[in-house]
Amino acid sequence: MNANRATRVRKMTDADVIVIGAGPAGCAAAYDLARSGMTVLILDRKVFPRLKPCGGALTVKAVKRLRYSIAPVIKFVARDLDVSLRRERTRRFESRHPIAVMTERMEFDAFCLGAAISSGGKFKLIEDIEDIGESDSEVEIGLEGGEILRARYAIGADGANSRTRRLLAPKAPTQALALEARIRPKHSARFSMRFDFDSVPGGYGWIFPKGDHLNVGLYSQEREQRITKTDLSAYIAHAVGDAEVDQMVGFPLCVGARRPLLTNSRVFLVGDAAGLAEPLLGEGIHNAIKSGQIAAHAILSAKEGNGPAHEIFQSAMESIHLDVGACSDAATWFYDLQFLAFGALVSHPARTALMRGFSAGKTYREIVRTWPVSPFYRIDQVDSIAEFERAAVV
Repeated sequence: MNANRATRVRKMTDADVIVIGAGPAGCAAAYDLARSGMTVLILDRKVFPRLKPCGGALTVKAVKRLRYSIAPVIKFVARDLDVSLRRERTRRFESRHPIAVMTERMEFDAFCLGAAISSGGKFKLIEDIEDIGESDSEVEIGLEGGEILRARYAIGADGANSRTRRLLAPKAPTQALALEARIRPKHSARFSMRFDFDSVPGGYGWIFPKGDHLNVGLYSQEREQRITKTDLSAYIAHAVGDAEVDQMVGFPLCVGARRPLLTNSRVFLVGDAAGLAEPLLGEGIHNAIKSGQIAAHAILSAKEGNGPAHEIFQSAMESIHLDVGACSDAATWFYDLQFLAFGALVSHPARTALMRGFSAGKTYREIVRTWPVSPFYRIDQVDSIAEFERAAVV
């Protein structure tokens, strides 16, 4: 702990678990812990709802991971997917089943925080964290201003620029970059979910329909690649045409972690703080939710005497790290060999495996390992989507 700890005002706030960050990863952990009767304190530097730059697309596997319906914040259900290479050779992937839903992250995150609070979690607005100390029995978190919070465990879910990680982990994950805009086309064309590969080196451009507007952006998994507002404006003009642009914002993603960045006994990193976004498409919400739930499971299992929480956590996280690793390998060859890779992507076997795999809620690694039987994947109804579509009909 820092030497200046002794000079602080020792105002203690106790909880079983302190969750640092109120995004999808932190709220997933807080929800499960609070529902199981543990006292949970959720910290964040922002008042919710707050602006959160993000495409806002949730895969079916992410929606199925949630313990509650998110129908109130769904804007659009995607069944079809258009893909192109260099904005040419467009191919449409069609499906009878949903492959993703579109949300506004400002609304989605606030909804998840509300669910965590309703389950019994407590929210605390903070300015910043100055240091984190760990003993054999507890974690102490020193806040800016001198307050000290104490808990049995802490979960770092504070995003790509995680303060928790910077204080405790010796190495940072690889960062990718995205730039997005919220736009309203000035014509009435109907848009589907779309990926335009090689619109930017090492990445793609996307179009996500959101009902009354589109979310359009550029993503690159190449660390040194710069994406400018001029680049995004040019992509919008080509892919959409004349449009009103409400906002244009960039955001980092921490991608590609094949192993835990932190091995502390009582502090766990989850979501973007742990580098768990996959670099192929930059999708991170599923792994954020899953890793938060794994952290909660590890803590609850340790409480029941099933072993040390950090060992349970690291063992259960292996499935995420293996999938992130598989996506990392795929990103390397896909973006290095775009012409050949795109040909493979639009082939009938790959198209069938991906679309049915997306609808079944499978991870990339699961799809790759089982693609020959993909026509027989079981596809179940997703309650959130069914509820949204019933309300839309009414």
